[in-house]
Amino acid sequence: MIRRFLFLLCTVSPLLAQVDRDGQPDIQRRLELIERGQADAVKAELPALMTNFQNHPGVLYLQAMLTTDGTEAAKLYQNIVDNFPKSEWSDDALYKLYQYYYSIGLYKTGDQKIQQLRQEYPFSTYAVKTQSSEPSQQETPEPPAEIKSPGPVEKYPTSFTVQVGAFSTLQNAEELRAKFERENYSSNIFTIVSEGRKLHKVWVGEFQTYDDAKRFTAEIRKKFNLESIVVSR
Repeated sequence: MIRRFLFLLCTVSPLLAQVDRDGQPDIQRRLELIERGQADAVKAELPALMTNFQNHPGVLYLQAMLTTDGTEAAKLYQNIVDNFPKSEWSDDALYKLYQYYYSIGLYKTGDQKIQQLRQEYPFSTYAVKTQSSEPSQQETPEPPAEIKSPGPVEKYPTSFTVQVGAFSTLQNAEELRAKFERENYSSNIFTIVSEGRKLHKVWVGEFQTYDDAKRFTAEIRKKFNLESIVVSR
């Protein structure tokens, strides 16, 4: 009886059963599970996903998200960009590459990635987001001759935050935000629209350096049992 139960449990795993109308893996749902601290559950089914959906860009994106080695993750993201440029995950992968190279101090390479993102995916939410966060050189007037410029404009965001969750339902995002607010952590909800769908991201804290934000993710893991990621603001 126990063996039969375990067999049925494995056979009808809710994670493996989550596919879209075309029979493709529900990547977005699995990303939500990762952000909600259930990365181990998604990681456990990753081998089966890679077997059943070989060379699927969404599965490669999941694999990159679950890879703890930054260099290896970057290779996976680059694979998506190079081999699946028309997939819905290409702009996401490029943005991840931009964040990665910027986080390790390779600003020139990061700049190349964000420029590629803007050129090849001009309507991506990432392209719009990063473009709006930087001043346009054409729209910025030259300072008068008698006024000295204070120096070059900072090109990249100077602060970081920690993303503790991302939800398609606003109520879920608000509940997680309230949980952190009750523990006296400053938090907010940042909403984006991707592929016609809204995604509500819960951000906690604000840090001037990537290392400070990264250390905070360990505190969140220990106190709330949640996996989180560092994002630039």
